[in-house]
Amino acid sequence: MTLQGGARAALSRRGAHLVLASVVVAWAGAFAAIKHLLDAGVAAPEIALGRCALAAPGFIIALRYSGGLPGITRRDMVRIIVAGVLLITVYHVALNEGELRTTSGTAAVIVGTAPGMTLGLALLLGLEVFSGRRAAGLAIAFVGVVVVVTLGAGQSVSLDNAKGPLLVLLAPISFAAYNVMAKPLLTRHSPIAVSSAATLAGTVALLPFIRGSWVGDARHMSAFDWLLVVYLGLICTLFAYIAWTLALDHLDASRAVAYLYGVPPLAVVIGALTLGEDVTAWLAAGAALVIAGVALAQVRR
Repeated sequence: MTLQGGARAALSRRGAHLVLASVVVAWAGAFAAIKHLLDAGVAAPEIALGRCALAAPGFIIALRYSGGLPGITRRDMVRIIVAGVLLITVYHVALNEGELRTTSGTAAVIVGTAPGMTLGLALLLGLEVFSGRRAAGLAIAFVGVVVVVTLGAGQSVSLDNAKGPLLVLLAPISFAAYNVMAKPLLTRHSPIAVSSAATLAGTVALLPFIRGSWVGDARHMSAFDWLLVVYLGLICTLFAYIAWTLALDHLDASRAVAYLYGVPPLAVVIGALTLGEDVTAWLAAGAALVIAGVALAQVRR
């Protein structure tokens, strides 16, 4: 029995809901953890490599016991590598570099547009059916993003203050592109195998971003800093990615995606409680527009 088959048998429908709820909490806490490490002087690419390197052995095991990628073609391998660069390299570097210049709550709200961006890209490519309701939802979410990017952090409207949110915006764009790239592979290979292989490829692609002083900087990290890196690597990356994939076998995609709506508001609360970040009225309004717009675009009648 493969890893995915055994886990599928052990996970009940009720258990799937509990797993998704725990994934949401983990992902919501990741934004504050990243912000703390950035404030402590850890470089953005090094946070990404640290979490992915810790998760890599687990993904190697998952790839092996999920059945691997038998009969994979050269074209599919290229697709997996490109998907991995989008999912890991571009996503995490953009998110971390963006959080250097904005709050964790603002970053979480912007990343919360990822499901809507995936749908929007699928509509543009003709992979999903267009409708007025979906268009209206995406438009509302877009207005919410504009509000968060320009006014969410409570700073004056300027290009300099928008740099951080705009960098973060690359993260959901790359995630949407990853979904479109990886989807054709899921009809021929295990979802866990595809996501594991893509994650490993993206981790390798992070290596050129590492500074020569990385080892010396790592020695000066506190025990709490290392604990956060472990949390990001083992909980937010390894556990959350695999758990999300397994839970999708028990629930409709629309129900599973609905859990993602809880990440931005929870991340805003965590950032306020742990980092003392301000929750501005504009951030709250933008978050409400983003969540409502993405929900309207995704939820079926």
